[in-house]
Amino acid sequence: MRTLVAAASLATGVLLLAGCTSPTSPNSDPQVVTPAASPSAEAKIEPEITSEPKAPVIDKGIATADATEQQLVYLIEEEKLAHDVYSAMFDLWGSRVFGNILNSEQSHQSQVLTVMDTRDIADPRSAKTGVFVNAELQSLYNELIAKGSKSAIDAYEVGIAIEELDIDDITKMLATAKDADVISMMENLRRGSENHLRAFNNQL
Repeated sequence: MRTLVAAASLATGVLLLAGCTSPTSPNSDPQVVTPAASPSAEAKIEPEITSEPKAPVIDKGIATADATEQQLVYLIEEEKLAHDVYSAMFDLWGSRVFGNILNSEQSHQSQVLTVMDTRDIADPRSAKTGVFVNAELQSLYNELIAKGSKSAIDAYEVGIAIEELDIDDITKMLATAKDADVISMMENLRRGSENHLRAFNNQL
């Protein structure tokens, strides 16, 4: 028995000298060696996710030929927006102010179209009410119809918003307009919008 104990003690000493510990020892804490990352394991750079392409922005204050065409195309659809919204508001509320201004907005479109025709600019307007090529105007139309459908007061406020937008846009375009026919047409449209704005304000 003493020989067996001595042999066991000798074996344990040899293991300790060799720096080994029992794998089942509760105090064992083996060092984890992390292998070096291989070149193929390097982090890959993910491609940047880009948003969907957006419609071109209409610059309302540039006087180049291309910009003039863009402005006219935008303007005739903006006048169509006023016409289509006022038509819907007239059907909903029967207010005479919408009926009167509705006819004026049709005249405004005709004036813009006359200037476009002299330059062979294609008419972008859809024959369908409430449908627009310009995504910005389409979104605006949807928002205005939703608001104006709530009450007659909301409908008048929609009219005010439209005319203020028209006046602001036309003023920006006029700031750099060079052609006499364009200037004359835009000034006439702005005067009409100013009259419409007063009419809607008088309803509140």
